[in-house]
Amino acid sequence: MPSSRIKVIFHIGLEKTGTTSFQRFCTRNARRLIKHNVLYPKQSAAFFALNHAPLTASYLHSEGLNDFYFWSTLTSSEMVKSLKREIDASGVEKVIISSEHLSSRFRAPQIAKLAEDFNEYECHVVIALRDHLSRLFSAYATHVMSGSDQTLDKYVEMVLIPDNLYMRYADTIRLWEASFGRDNVIVFDYNEATDVIYSLLSKIGLLHLGNKLTGDHKCNVSLDANATEALRLINTANRGESSYRSKIAYIEFKKLQYARLVLTKVLQAQSNYSHWRLSQPYRKQLLDIAEADALWLANHYSMTVSLIKPESLPESAPEEFQEDVAMLLAKILAQTFCARWSPYRFNMFSRAALFFILEKLRSISRR
Repeated sequence: MPSSRIKVIFHIGLEKTGTTSFQRFCTRNARRLIKHNVLYPKQSAAFFALNHAPLTASYLHSEGLNDFYFWSTLTSSEMVKSLKREIDASGVEKVIISSEHLSSRFRAPQIAKLAEDFNEYECHVVIALRDHLSRLFSAYATHVMSGSDQTLDKYVEMVLIPDNLYMRYADTIRLWEASFGRDNVIVFDYNEATDVIYSLLSKIGLLHLGNKLTGDHKCNVSLDANATEALRLINTANRGESSYRSKIAYIEFKKLQYARLVLTKVLQAQSNYSHWRLSQPYRKQLLDIAEADALWLANHYSMTVSLIKPESLPESAPEEFQEDVAMLLAKILAQTFCARWSPYRFNMFSRAALFFILEKLRSISRR
């Protein structure tokens, strides 16, 4: 099929809008999609695990060298050639390229280069939006699950600086409109209560495939406030642990990734949907950004839904929060003893947890 007749759909996120669930769905159904003239490219260097993060990373080659979650050994021109060979050989009518990093990492120069590299195809951009506050909390939980020991306030301070577009939806969409054209950008409201896979399929004209493809692919459920804080404290403690640390950076990365995955599952099992607490200045700043985005989207995309949902607003008292976190850490410590984890896991997490339980309980008792 001539390149000009192939429709390439860039699913760019946003992050925390069901992207991993959709990518898992496409990966597992790639062969079935081919039978319906749809390619989810998996054979080129642009694909890894579930998505096309290597393609994104290739445009940011110098920035991702030390980021083991997000890196590429190829230049963007090499990566694009690899991907185009797979696309052109497939003979399909539609191609889905999915990477949430396209929206979170790309700025005007990278977006313009991407549009130029794929200009022989009919390109469309699909972007899902989620209410600002719940997305912020979910993104912070993922940040901690990836190993960060930043507090919520420090994280919010970082994402709300004026030149950071992570929570600025209108500014992000404008960049993609400028390179791909307003008519080729599709925006829709992500709602956790609905099926994001069906929503995405409907937006790219493939809803009829929903019932023909397989499975429940919902994943990446976020930790609640207490569990996230417990994991953050453990991340903080682990930064000072050196006795079990590998001298090879990638091995250390994979070791910590596995250990955090194990602990995250334990914390998720203990989740009681505790509320987040955001300092008032940051809260007001975020609500102002959300209001401006909502007005812009109503004018440009006739989206009338609120981008701040009432259920994402409750706060818990600081004293309650600290006590609950200490109790959660104590429970995890007890489970660690009972499960007889390996010495590595015990030293890395249990001793750290015990130390912070005692510190938190001391601080609570002083009040």
